[in-house]
Amino acid sequence: MTSNKHNRTVLFYAPIGNLTKGFKIGGAEAGCRKTMEVLRKEGYNVVLLEKPTRISDSKLDGFKFIFTLAAAYFRTVRLLGTNREGVFHVAGFYLNQVYFEWLLIQTARLMGVKSIYEIRNGGMIEAYKQGGNVYKWFMRGILTGASTVLCQGYEYVLFLKSEFGKNGVYYPNYIMDNFVQGNSDSRSDDTVIRIVYFGRVVPDKNVEFIIAVCKQLAIRNKDFTIAIIGGYEQQYYDFLQQQILNHDLDSARFVFHGRREFSEIVPHLRKSHFFIFPSKEKREGHSNSLTEAMGCGVVPIVSTAGFNESIAGSNDFVVNEFNADLYAEKVLRIWDTGDWKSRSDEVHRRVVENYTESVVKTSLLGAYADLLDRSSKNELTPSR
Repeated sequence: MTSNKHNRTVLFYAPIGNLTKGFKIGGAEAGCRKTMEVLRKEGYNVVLLEKPTRISDSKLDGFKFIFTLAAAYFRTVRLLGTNREGVFHVAGFYLNQVYFEWLLIQTARLMGVKSIYEIRNGGMIEAYKQGGNVYKWFMRGILTGASTVLCQGYEYVLFLKSEFGKNGVYYPNYIMDNFVQGNSDSRSDDTVIRIVYFGRVVPDKNVEFIIAVCKQLAIRNKDFTIAIIGGYEQQYYDFLQQQILNHDLDSARFVFHGRREFSEIVPHLRKSHFFIFPSKEKREGHSNSLTEAMGCGVVPIVSTAGFNESIAGSNDFVVNEFNADLYAEKVLRIWDTGDWKSRSDEVHRRVVENYTESVVKTSLLGAYADLLDRSSKNELTPSR
């Protein structure tokens, strides 16, 4: 039987935003922070190995990145050597990270340390299918070499089973229990449609398209306001302001709040009706913003990027193409028919029942318990 002291140590290789500045801190970092918090609440000793981040494409930054990557590897090896009875948890991003992540997983395997590979973000299946034979070999080595694989999207669970005969563990993003409240009905009698977008205000999130949707609402003589919350670069902010002018919209309807902590965002969500999320990001995964908005009873109108469809839970909230008129129609079909309150309750309930800390952590802690149980029986081979 392994000692309790060591088998509750987690070496956590992940980005949590310490090496990234401002608006670039996104859902991946937020999700990794939540995982650390849950593990620490359960008494695990989490030792963070911050994933190196390349800031720019310059040669100098490239050399710095290689150096920090090498330093991270040697520190990892040292810690694996002194925590052989612990768990090595890798937040995985595959693509150009696949070779280093393969090295991490195989090193842990050679050293006899149990490993968890957590597939973060979207696009893993496409990356594997479109990759060459060399890429596939390294990716296969990660997914079959890890003791356990956590899957942000349920689509990944099905893929692992069909492609490798391996059982994955569904571990979606979630909201922390201390943010879970009853669904506010103070918005039900509003005559103004209150729209919100929050997250990174960047081109890949297609924020300018939201302005085009607002134009369609204005054409239909609908009264609306929109809060845009999130960090941005000045150039993109200026572009968005120009789009508002180009569409001949009242700029007073658009309020930019900049980057805010989630505790500051919640009051905005609890008085908003619709969360418009037309992301076109190729690697969109399980959006934290989408889950958090729904958890506050904000009805989502989303693109098909990432896992948006399965999270939203209804085709009534999903638009298959980037057509501003179709987005506006989705909003008004719910608003004009008086269905907003029932749909708000629906999405709030969906999050409470599926995407909260108390619900989702059972998957994470169950995966850890299974690893520790196999360790006590000296079964260190990857699960199949």
